[in-house]
Amino acid sequence: MRFTPPEFIEIPPELRERLEKFRDERAGDPLGKVADHVLWEDDDVRVWEMTLEPGEWTDLHHHEHDYILCIDSGDLVAGIPPKSSGMDFFVGKVPEAGNTVRVPKGGTEWALNVGKKRYHEILVELKKS
Repeated sequence: MRFTPPEFIEIPPELRERLEKFRDERAGDPLGKVADHVLWEDDDVRVWEMTLEPGEWTDLHHHEHDYILCIDSGDLVAGIPPKSSGMDFFVGKVPEAGNTVRVPKGGTEWALNVGKKRYHEILVELKKS
């Protein structure tokens, strides 16, 4: 895998409606974990693993630090920020060979697998960023 800029799709109206409904139904969610579980951690980095089957989502989470996402499977994954953030939804397209992207600290969202394939990634949280 190599570092590649994420590719985003234009969100069709029916998917936008689904994302809005998702956000409204979970408006009171507390902040949770950024991924499923921690694989390894030291003073500098924390390595997480995330697996989302089609239709599954993460906790509402905040990116307290910069992250490197190593995505090795999936097809479409949505980022759904809380309405209060003023940010719009985004849907990333996962290339066949996967990709690695850098995510800057500061974002708050749920990740929702809106595709037809299992989504899997390893997240490297840069704790000193």
